[in-house]
Amino acid sequence: MASRDYLIRQFEEMGIFLATLLRRILKMKEDRSQQEVIFSVVRESLLKEANLDIDQVIILDENEFLDLVKEHFTSDDQLEKLADILKVVGQEVEHSFSMTKANYILKSVFLYKYLQEKSTSYSFERRTKILELEELIHRTGLI
Repeated sequence: MASRDYLIRQFEEMGIFLATLLRRILKMKEDRSQQEVIFSVVRESLLKEANLDIDQVIILDENEFLDLVKEHFTSDDQLEKLADILKVVGQEVEHSFSMTKANYILKSVFLYKYLQEKSTSYSFERRTKILELEELIHRTGLI
């Protein structure tokens, strides 16, 4: 019973970490901070808290990517927050293209689609995010 409580606390802490990181990123975007600062905050935070080098993870193929992130983020809510983070940091691909930003966007839409298919309930908000990202992908010519 104690080990179950410990695991639940660990899951909750990871969810809180992801939510805090996303809020921090959004605040930096509102303050119009430099994009590189946002990328470094994401990289450092994920490396420190989840022992995950996001720049190495996003270049993996989709199945390897999914297996790896599911090891670190076990709930659908955590995976969705990760997709939100990838979406936010990758959205500048239209203004300053880089393969890293493009991979953020592609992995974000992949996670949203995976969650949409896996979920037993339809998420209109998730579908809207998928459509936004697909439009961005087509405008920038990523596919």
